[in-house]
Amino acid sequence: SVFLKDRRGFLRDIFKRICPDYDPNLRLKWALETSAVWSTRFKKHLLKFLEVFMDSTVTQAIFQDRRITYVITDHHLKIVEVNDVVGIFSDNGYESVLGSSLLKLVPELIGSEAVLDDILAGEVPRFELPWINLEMIRGQTIYLTLVNLPCRDQMGQITGLIHLVQDVTETGEIHQQVAQHRNELRLLQDKLTRQNLELTTANNELRRLDEIKSVFISTAAHELKTPLASVKGFIEVLLDEEDDDPLTKRQRDYLEIVERSADRLVSIINDLLDVTRIEVGRIELTLQPENLAALIETVAAEFKPQIGAKRQRLTLHAQPNLPYALCDKNRTAQIISNLINNAGKYTPEEGLITVSLTLAEEEGLLQVAVKDNGIGIPAEDHSKLFRRFFRASSASASGSGGTGLGLYIAHSLVELHGGRIWFESKPKKGSVFYVTFPIAGNPVTASDSEDSALS
Repeated sequence: SVFLKDRRGFLRDIFKRICPDYDPNLRLKWALETSAVWSTRFKKHLLKFLEVFMDSTVTQAIFQDRRITYVITDHHLKIVEVNDVVGIFSDNGYESVLGSSLLKLVPELIGSEAVLDDILAGEVPRFELPWINLEMIRGQTIYLTLVNLPCRDQMGQITGLIHLVQDVTETGEIHQQVAQHRNELRLLQDKLTRQNLELTTANNELRRLDEIKSVFISTAAHELKTPLASVKGFIEVLLDEEDDDPLTKRQRDYLEIVERSADRLVSIINDLLDVTRIEVGRIELTLQPENLAALIETVAAEFKPQIGAKRQRLTLHAQPNLPYALCDKNRTAQIISNLINNAGKYTPEEGLITVSLTLAEEEGLLQVAVKDNGIGIPAEDHSKLFRRFFRASSASASGSGGTGLGLYIAHSLVELHGGRIWFESKPKKGSVFYVTFPIAGNPVTASDSEDSALS
């Protein structure tokens, strides 16, 4: 009864549509009580009404949850029905749109009349406009998806359009953010491309300057080598002339200093030439089986004066019955000489230097280890030690001279042999440098493997 009291006008309106023989002048309660026939008919129509009412309620709930509004037009795009349950039109100032043109309500469709005509003709099933942004009168921006479908009657004939409007603001904002991020990424990509191009140009210029530098160093080294050879030759002649015009002790000491300086200059020049050859790939190795133990002993003997001057002890250890190494004899001697020279240079007086030759853990390789108890290398310099012209801070602080090319050349020569060079070091604890060479296969005799020492 409460429902009938509150919804009497609504019920009468509904019954006008679903019950053609209903007389609105009759009281509903009286009709129910006085006519059994009418009561049966009323119950039948009431069930139909409840079915329609429930379907409408479910539909409205779906529309409201999915934030969908729709309008229906006729063939001339005049609006004949509106369901604005979410207030997309009403909240934007459109109080009554019945009878107005769809194009006036949705100006975004202007220019798409041909597609709408195709839908009305049954040639196109649907037409969608996604991510339409609409500025509301309250100032906020919402995003809409517009879908146009044919509206059909019970016979399946197209009578107009169903224009669905869905509020997709939440998704639209995400889509907008994604698009913005995509644009930002594109800008970053363009910037990165420009920077890569600039880096490529700069690298090409640096490469060109490096080539010019290499040519200059090579030319200068060759030009210096010739007069230095003459200087060394005349110094040797003067030092050998003892009978005809004997030198005083003081003169001989001066000439020996000049000779050592000339030897030092020749060594630097040779290093510079080796660097330029490495950079242009012009170093060629003559690989052949070599008795590495004997070669190490020969190289170590050359350092006897240097070792003796600082009262150091140099010990050689070779594992018995080792195979020969496949290497270039002169370049291998240069590698070992560099390591022993560095060990002696950065080890204090009466220090200990040990050179060991064993089979490497890696199959097919021999390993040389040069160990000292010298000043060591700081951890921050480890990654830079094999760079050109780099000298560790501890080396500079020791006052020992050097160009910073020896280890770079040794590293390059070891790699050309197919071996590997690495080191372990701690400040004030000393260093161990390891080098590997490929095995040639021929065994060394036991006599070649005995330990020896140079003091």
